[in-house]
Amino acid sequence: MSHIPKGVWGPKKAQLAWGFVFLIKYHKYMAKQRFYINTKGNDDNAYLEAIKKARELANSDIEIKKVILLIPNKRCTGWFERLFGQGVVKKLFIGHKFNNCNALFKFETVKTYQDNYTLSEIVIICGLNLKDILKIDDFYSVKSIIAIPWLENELEKWVKTWNPINLRSGLKATENYLEPSCIVKKAMENLTYSINMSTGISHPLDEERAKTFILALHKYEPSLNPNVIGAYLVRELSWSNRHAQDIEKLINTLNSGKYFKGGQRTGLKNYYKQWKKECKE
Repeated sequence: MSHIPKGVWGPKKAQLAWGFVFLIKYHKYMAKQRFYINTKGNDDNAYLEAIKKARELANSDIEIKKVILLIPNKRCTGWFERLFGQGVVKKLFIGHKFNNCNALFKFETVKTYQDNYTLSEIVIICGLNLKDILKIDDFYSVKSIIAIPWLENELEKWVKTWNPINLRSGLKATENYLEPSCIVKKAMENLTYSINMSTGISHPLDEERAKTFILALHKYEPSLNPNVIGAYLVRELSWSNRHAQDIEKLINTLNSGKYFKGGQRTGLKNYYKQWKKECKE
């Protein structure tokens, strides 16, 4: 296989790697449900609707032990004070059970909430920014997400990546990112096969490979959209949002006319030719 550029895998290795990716992808799709409410600002009814949905989900799934009301900080409880009163809000900081629901409802803040690595929680995201939403979406313990934005279009990237269900319409979001070109897909698939998925491109060799691939794509592809490629990595190749963002940053750097250190600067066309060949097979 000496004719294949370094970092581009042959069919046997690729088949084994795809089996691994499929298992991760299966978990990501089958284990996590995603919902959102298309709103902004102080929409108290949105939080009432989210709690109602969380109760339905918890009552239909014995694995669900807790519903997390994830707030920016301890002072951001106004929606719940207006809905339930200060007495219930105080209980929610400790843990409170609503009538006809076995799951415990509990406030957590962005700073206090941690992944417990047991698939047992629903998270109602209360007015968080996109960065925090993407972080929570990576948590293994989260089986369902119900996202309520504070700002209009705050959820756009997350919605276009996952097409979650709009609670008010009952329909999946229809606006999503277009798929990248076949050549970009092949490049990202080969990168996925060859790195440690648990650490992304943090290892120097993996970072070098990733930079080489991005340099080749940027040189020979008509254009590179970091959001499109990031969504593909997360949705189809089971990358974490955190690690996919490292690839997006590399693309953004080159798209802005800047440069980064590292990556091969010669032989880039060989990589591109190989990916193009794989697209024809």
